[in-house]
Amino acid sequence: MINIIEKRDKMVAAFTLNNISWKRILLFLLIILVPNYLVMQVQLVGPVDDLVAIGTAIDLVIILPLAIYFLGFKKRVSWLALCAFIFWGLLLANWIIPAEADRYLTYFNKSVIVLEVSVILLEAVLLIAIIKRIPLLIKNYHEEKERHYHFLISLSAATERTFTFKNEKLNKFKLILRILATDIAAVYYSLFSWRKKAPALENGRTFTFHKDGGYQGVFFMLVHAMVLEVIAVHILVAQVSHVAAWILTLFDVYALLFIIADYQAIRLSPVVVDDRGIHFQKGVRQYGFIEWEKINAIRKNEKSPKEVAKDRESISLALNGMEPEPVPYVLDLTKPVEIRQLFGFKKVIRSIYVRMDQPHLFHETINEHLKKRGC
Repeated sequence: MINIIEKRDKMVAAFTLNNISWKRILLFLLIILVPNYLVMQVQLVGPVDDLVAIGTAIDLVIILPLAIYFLGFKKRVSWLALCAFIFWGLLLANWIIPAEADRYLTYFNKSVIVLEVSVILLEAVLLIAIIKRIPLLIKNYHEEKERHYHFLISLSAATERTFTFKNEKLNKFKLILRILATDIAAVYYSLFSWRKKAPALENGRTFTFHKDGGYQGVFFMLVHAMVLEVIAVHILVAQVSHVAAWILTLFDVYALLFIIADYQAIRLSPVVVDDRGIHFQKGVRQYGFIEWEKINAIRKNEKSPKEVAKDRESISLALNGMEPEPVPYVLDLTKPVEIRQLFGFKKVIRSIYVRMDQPHLFHETINEHLKKRGC
């Protein structure tokens, strides 16, 4: 099994978009940020002084970050997020509070600087610990590569083995490493994989799922659109700010590389079926390993593309063109299985919808292995 399932830390949850309570955060911004802006900048109640500014600083640096941290998420996130919220609150305070009323703001600035330096020192200590284990990580990666074939699966398993600490709170930093692994994969696949070929296996079969369909056309359309966006956005924003233009251009270029990397990873990472189970990596978006003991059956899929898209307890190993196409088969699992999604976030699934370039051969191969398991 490629993932050593961690004990779930109840106080720390993955920072995902689904975990954010957008309405609550918007409410906090309206009732805290807007009134302070009107008092400080518009001076709605008259000229402001140092004492009034203290109230604004407390609201933006302490109250607003705490409100967002404790009430703005459906599950608790890392305390590092709170440090980030405090830092942004301080920036807002320095922007909103006018110069004639910022006498006491310097105390907040110094306090937050001390906090941020402490966090940086902690991260430096963790970085040193990580660097010391890099040789072991490389060794574990090569061992996992022999077992799991694909880059992201192998690196994820190697990370679990290398950076599992006795202190459970330290184990949550493995998420940072998985995010870093996605970035490394994006750079590798987009820039350094063009001469690579899909793996040839001695034991097991490989199945591609990107050749039959219109996804290649979608890919070229996305690349073309992103190139035009990079140029257009840079020219437009540069008329206002050259610094902002280059910052946005860097983000756009990264997004472009990510799209290219995802396609290259799909092309070079076919689904592998061997005696142990099914290994898959869908670009840089999803990856996992399903043992035969956890697969109940493969059957014809009777759901429409819209119904498949709405199934939250599944993933789809299928690529579409401009229009969604029917997915012929679905793998039913005997029990929930944990796989990894973009940036290493976890997802628990109960089924996998599949559309391979050789659908009938894939169906026959799966059934052969399931019959062996039943013997």
